[in-house]
Amino acid sequence: MDLEAKYQRLNQAEKDFLFWHPLAAIDFNSNATTALEEAKKRFSAASQHNGSGDAFRHCFWSAMNARDQGVDLAKKFGDAHEDWIGNPVAEKTMDLYNNSVGYEIGRISPGASDRHVAVLCAQAWANNRLVQISGKGSSDLTYSNSYEKMLYEPVGS
Repeated sequence: MDLEAKYQRLNQAEKDFLFWHPLAAIDFNSNATTALEEAKKRFSAASQHNGSGDAFRHCFWSAMNARDQGVDLAKKFGDAHEDWIGNPVAEKTMDLYNNSVGYEIGRISPGASDRHVAVLCAQAWANNRLVQISGKGSSDLTYSNSYEKMLYEPVGS
């Protein structure tokens, strides 16, 4: 997607951020691409919206943003990104929560490589620190790794 098309998809809060923080926005755009590519490598296509892949992607994106531009700017943009009319409450809650885990990872990882930050977010997922929507049509949140454990555990264990 070209830059003009990406700009047209931004909500007003994101456009305002871009106006006041253009250099940070360039980093955040690049980090969004990196986070999406990494989530697709690590998680199934079915989990990329409201599942583990989505939870990981938000954590990783926010962690890179906080590492690169500081927690305050990363949070300002992350909050703006979720501030759009019609964003379902459960999805917004999920995304903001996973973003907050990412901000903390980014804060404690100055100068860390993308790979290192990705591993920290994968560990957060494995340790049930990220959340996702518990199932199609649900508005309940569950810890992301617990959902996968439930799917693959033998019956009666």
